[in-house]
Amino acid sequence: MPLARSFRTFASILTLFAVSIAAPARAAEEDPRMQILFVGAAPEAGLEKGLPADAPVIAIGALPEADAVRQEVFAARLRANPVSTFVSTPTETGKQFEQFFLVARATLTANAEGFRLGLGEGDFTPEDFASRLGSAVQAFDPLNRHVGFLHIVDENDDFPRAVPELQTVLDQLGFDMMVLMVEGAGAADCAAGQPLHYSVVSGMADRAPFGDADGVSTMAEVETFLTEALGRADARGCGPAYSLILKSTDDPEHAVVGQPAAPFVEMENRLYHETFEAMFLMESDDIGSVQTFLESCVYCPNEAELAGRMKAMEDETRTAMLEQEIWDRIKQDESRERLAIYVENCVLCAHRDEATSMIDLIEAKAAAYSQEQSDFAAAREAGDLAALRSYAESCVACTYRAEAEQLIEQIETDEAYQKERALLAEAVRTRNPARLEKYMRSCTVCDGEAEVSQTLAMISKLDSMREPCLALAGLPQFEGPRKLEDIDQARAVNVCEEALREFPEDGLLRTTLGRIAQAAGDFEAAKEAYAFGMEQEVPAAYGLAAYSFYSPQGGAVVDLDKVEELAAKGAAMGDWLSHEILTVIYSKDLVPGKSGPDAFAVAKAVADQGNPLAEFFVGYYYLTGTGVAQNDDMAAQWLRKAVEQGYTHAYSFLAELHERGVNGIASAELAADLYWDALQQGDPTATDRLTTQLNNRDREVVRIIQSKLRDAGLYRGRVDGVPGPGTVSAIREYADSLTGQG
Repeated sequence: MPLARSFRTFASILTLFAVSIAAPARAAEEDPRMQILFVGAAPEAGLEKGLPADAPVIAIGALPEADAVRQEVFAARLRANPVSTFVSTPTETGKQFEQFFLVARATLTANAEGFRLGLGEGDFTPEDFASRLGSAVQAFDPLNRHVGFLHIVDENDDFPRAVPELQTVLDQLGFDMMVLMVEGAGAADCAAGQPLHYSVVSGMADRAPFGDADGVSTMAEVETFLTEALGRADARGCGPAYSLILKSTDDPEHAVVGQPAAPFVEMENRLYHETFEAMFLMESDDIGSVQTFLESCVYCPNEAELAGRMKAMEDETRTAMLEQEIWDRIKQDESRERLAIYVENCVLCAHRDEATSMIDLIEAKAAAYSQEQSDFAAAREAGDLAALRSYAESCVACTYRAEAEQLIEQIETDEAYQKERALLAEAVRTRNPARLEKYMRSCTVCDGEAEVSQTLAMISKLDSMREPCLALAGLPQFEGPRKLEDIDQARAVNVCEEALREFPEDGLLRTTLGRIAQAAGDFEAAKEAYAFGMEQEVPAAYGLAAYSFYSPQGGAVVDLDKVEELAAKGAAMGDWLSHEILTVIYSKDLVPGKSGPDAFAVAKAVADQGNPLAEFFVGYYYLTGTGVAQNDDMAAQWLRKAVEQGYTHAYSFLAELHERGVNGIASAELAADLYWDALQQGDPTATDRLTTQLNNRDREVVRIIQSKLRDAGLYRGRVDGVPGPGTVSAIREYADSLTGQG
């Protein structure tokens, strides 16, 4: 293979040793005087922001004759630094520069006589080129010639043949290291390049992460730094076509840059940012970001680690793709063996759990087949819907699933079953224990037992939370206060709202909160609550709504049609307040076509159920002959029932009957006791009859009342049955001192 072909194929970086010339290493503690000589090259090339003012550089544009070198160098040094120091007779210890670096640029050509190196307007043989260049270097009296950088433009690809001759003449320059960078025809510059000579002289090769950061750039550190930088440029398709590094020694610890030049701010800033970016990317899983950094970085700290990380991520991505392809092929398998091979041999194993579950399922199917066959046969024979559903939903082998689903559909579409389910649904919706019990008694398939149990448990919890709320603010039929003013509003709100938070859609709780709102004067909130209760078919909501229409606020006209409509619906659902309202409006002939007999019929129906208020009304209607023939005996019988249940308002009316005589037998003692009990409970009727109407009372009744007043320490007059002002005053004083409910 021709030499030129070989160089282009490998884009090689050759490291050659010229051990015949060995420049002494500089001690680290010596005075760090440095000079960089540019010959035919621009010092500012490669620097975006130009050359720093204090950079130790001198530039000459051409190679003068040997006898004119010192004058040219002298002039160049004066131009670079008007105040210069020269040693007239230099010795080894008095050399002008401790660290000397060279940067030159030449053009390589060939003719019949041999190779030529052009620099500026001069055209030289390699030997003459090296001689003149050496004279220019010697004119500086350098103590150490560290690194020379020679850029060669080779448009005709003559360099591979010229290597031996160039190496021979360049060795004579006496540099620790010579770096040859050869540009071919149409060579592309790297967009993210760096001036390697400045990187080296500023000690970049010794800096972490490139070197050991001990302050001295060694031969090994500089060689590695340059090799990686030049190799990076070659990999990006830019930079030199060929690069050679010629070394004067194979000692890796030989000092090449003992005391680095002052840092170039531009380069330092770039390295600083790249160092942090590299650290960030070392923790990143973004392949694209790592690749972009490696393709665009200049100094590329941690390049090897990042390249390794990127390769690992690429390998992982490729492995994931391949394993996904394998999984897509086997995921529908019924073969335990293929799934097991995947589990045992996958690397990333994204589907390991799924594969393991499928293996377990395959094994479970095999083990469950016999038992499932027996269970299905029993369920099919019995027509057991729950068992069939259980089989279809939880089977493992599922050999008979299709048949089970067909049987389930047959049962579920049967008319009798659908009626059964409708009964259950209504019972659950209304939370009606009686309907739930009816369902359990009448069902045939009876697949709703769990729903029944769950609903009954919920009803039990709801009842336990309703109970304290209803006791504080519910209607008397729920053991609550009859009068709105008797509601402890603050306490009732806290208790009822706590229950409502647990059961936000409960109509009775919302209705009870409406009654609390009505007691507080918030009639709009009460109206909304009653409306919600009626939507939930709460009987009490109809009675309370009817009452709000019967006693409207602000002097509004009573809508009796609406009152009757709501009360009738509530009464049909068993609400006692609704019955009471119907009884009142019918007894007062407020509804066309309805009168006393209708009022009596309504009251009697509820009284027969043990409602004390209805018992009072029936007794009162017998007493007054409203809707029924007047009958004191029947009146006494029903009023006594109301009294026995503690309905205070009935006391005075039963007392009147005993006062007049029931069955012809008067009992002043019973009458007085009933009046006194009613008075103690704050009954306004008893107060009125014992004050305003005291003259109408039987003298014996008055005497017994006087005796009770004296025993209470409220009366000091004569106990003679005479209804005088002293007796009336004592009764009023006693009534005012008591609080009770009517």
